[in-house]
Amino acid sequence: MSLSSRSTEFIRKRVAGTHMTLLNFAGIVETEAKTNATNYWKDRTSHARQSLHSGVNGVPTNLTLYLAHSMKYGVFLEEGTAPHMIKSKRHPARVFNHPGIKPRPLLQDTMKNNLPKIEKSILEWWGGDNITVLTDSSGKEKIIGSYNK
Repeated sequence: MSLSSRSTEFIRKRVAGTHMTLLNFAGIVETEAKTNATNYWKDRTSHARQSLHSGVNGVPTNLTLYLAHSMKYGVFLEEGTAPHMIKSKRHPARVFNHPGIKPRPLLQDTMKNNLPKIEKSILEWWGGDNITVLTDSSGKEKIIGSYNK
């Protein structure tokens, strides 16, 4: 077996393992988001919570872990809305002032909370050594690693 074919096989296995690691974390962040949803909004029908889903998209050289809403109004829960006017459909002369909705960034917070663990797992999988986790003054973690094998 040549060096080229061994290198190709090594990279192919690492990419497959990276995909599996991300799939594992997809399940973790989805469960965490569904568990914490009631801390962010009032769960009246549970449709928004039940429609949260995650997965991994992309090609081997560019994988993306996602966490998303399936409900049309999910974007309004996540990002909020500005104050706006609502016209009555039954009585066109009636207009209501809606105060807007404050953002409830469940998905963003869930991903931010899990990002350091995901980065560390991927770096370790690729054989990184000298892994250091630094925390800045705001409490944000940054992983620094190098590959020396």
